[in-house]
Amino acid sequence: MESTADQLRAFGLSVLFHAALVGLFWLSARYMLTMPEESAIGEPIRATLQASKADLARVQAAIDASERTPVEPKPEPEPVAAKPQPLPEPIPQTSDVPLQPTPQAPQDQPDTVDQERIARVAAEQADRLAREQEERVRQEQVDLTQDILRQQAAERRQRMREQLEEIQREREEAAKRTRREEQRLQQLADLKGAAAATPGPVAPEAPAGDRGADTGLLAAYKAAMLQTADQNWNHIGAPELTHCRVRFTQIPGGEVINVEFMSCPYDSQGREFVDRALRKTPMPYSGFEKVFLRKVELTFCYPREECTR
Repeated sequence: MESTADQLRAFGLSVLFHAALVGLFWLSARYMLTMPEESAIGEPIRATLQASKADLARVQAAIDASERTPVEPKPEPEPVAAKPQPLPEPIPQTSDVPLQPTPQAPQDQPDTVDQERIARVAAEQADRLAREQEERVRQEQVDLTQDILRQQAAERRQRMREQLEEIQREREEAAKRTRREEQRLQQLADLKGAAAATPGPVAPEAPAGDRGADTGLLAAYKAAMLQTADQNWNHIGAPELTHCRVRFTQIPGGEVINVEFMSCPYDSQGREFVDRALRKTPMPYSGFEKVFLRKVELTFCYPREECTR
């Protein structure tokens, strides 16, 4: 089927053809009317056109045919006048929606202002939610960092406290050792002075095992070992006025390597405290090399003043 453009093109060509034909007839008639008549010499000749009826009929038929089809004997296309006037060519649309052959009823179009407002509100809400989420994440990171810093600070403080406590304990132990050593030296000096001031009989030959040492130095040595054991002894929980006899073995330098309980009614914890008291620090050795004893017997009792009465 021919399109509207093809029909319009055919109609235009037909109009131009008829207009050209009419113009040609008009120019021919004008030329004939304006042509000057030339005078001929002599009498004018009169002639009469003799035509038969058949010739006249053929001429009349040709004239009628030319009026009906002035251009060409081809059959004309479908009469344009019989069809309704073509609608103006619609503007091509960019969307894929096909053209509606007939106009549709007007539809309710949403308000453009409302759509813009809704879109703006939605965009603002999305931005606000994004900012809130970002702020929450940042705050969580800050809180986590602060927690880590607080934990690290607490750990540093704890380590410092432990170091200070250790230093304090070491100082106290050093002070205790210093006091014990001073007391031992003072006792040793007192014992030596007392032994020198007290005249006695001629000492007999020293028995085997004491290396010929004098009894005063040996007594001072035993007293110093007892004092060292008492200072190291934690007597909390020990029954009062209860004697606990032990024998320990030491090596040169005063280090105790073995402890034996000879007669001790203390419980397991009390005995453990006695064992620790003997092994905690070396027994006195410097100055007592001549009277050094490998095996020594001591008696633990609390309070010492009451036990010796």
